[in-house]
Amino acid sequence: MAYEIKMTEVDRLPADDAGDFAIKRYSVDSAGVQTYVDTPVSIDQDTGGLSALRPVAATTAETEEVTADESGKVFVQTRSSTTVTYSLPAAQAGLEYTFVCGNASSEILITPASGDAIVTKIHAAQDGTALAPAAGTGIKNTAATNVAGDFIRLTCLDGTTWYGTGMAGLWASQ
Repeated sequence: MAYEIKMTEVDRLPADDAGDFAIKRYSVDSAGVQTYVDTPVSIDQDTGGLSALRPVAATTAETEEVTADESGKVFVQTRSSTTVTYSLPAAQAGLEYTFVCGNASSEILITPASGDAIVTKIHAAQDGTALAPAAGTGIKNTAATNVAGDFIRLTCLDGTTWYGTGMAGLWASQ
């Protein structure tokens, strides 16, 4: 669920600690009592510094349908056996996801939507050549070679292709 926040009179924010800006997240129980959860975004008016928490989700299911609303999320595969398959949404410029191996007894398979492509490089230990499976074909971090902490960050820049913009570990075509 997305919420829109509109601010008026932005030029009137005070430039001191009293004017720091924060978005705070609360949960509401069945009795209507609010409990503070965290502060996902804050801006320090003195330094102009921005602090934002990145959402993280542990995955134990065999399949995970990733949505556009989850852009920026870190998915940590914690399943102890078999493959965890992440299905990416249709490529759209600006979407970005990170997938992390949290249990080396399982593997990660990331599949793009039909017609979309994933383009990255394989690990430098394997000579750093291009890894560009056919459109609609995924990439994987297999249980035979993965270690906890392997990751890949995929970013869509053009609406048709997911680019590997960060990685560790061995990744291969599906």
